[in-house]
Amino acid sequence: MARAVGGDVVVKFLGEVVELRQELRATQGDVEGMAMGMGSMRAGMVSMRSNMAVMQTNMATMQSNMVAMQTNMAAMQTNMDSMMGNMETMMSTVESMIVGLRSVSGRMSRMEAHAGRMARLLTSMADSTQERFERVEKRLDDLEDKL
Repeated sequence: MARAVGGDVVVKFLGEVVELRQELRATQGDVEGMAMGMGSMRAGMVSMRSNMAVMQTNMATMQSNMVAMQTNMAAMQTNMDSMMGNMETMMSTVESMIVGLRSVSGRMSRMEAHAGRMARLLTSMADSTQERFERVEKRLDDLEDKL
């Protein structure tokens, strides 16, 4: 009977290990997705910096040459539109990261639950093993007494 119970505990424990491994793999995929999102956001920042530099150049040209003011204003508008596009992309990336973080949070909660179940199963296995050792020890003591 004790072996059957111990076997069931080992099977449950191995099941928990498999589930934990699956959660870890899924979490790794989420983290990789978030890293790719961060790369996209970084590229948006570089583009935004470039747009800001062009916009500063346009402002200086406007001060020195009033005739070219219309052309510079159009270029500034293009830069602003590009910046707005970049900001929208960044917001989308942040929203995606929030979804990823919520997913990671859920996985962490499930991993914590798996770890708790594994701890309980290990305690059960330890108790069962201790009981077996005590029975074996008692049998050995009984045999020694008979000798």
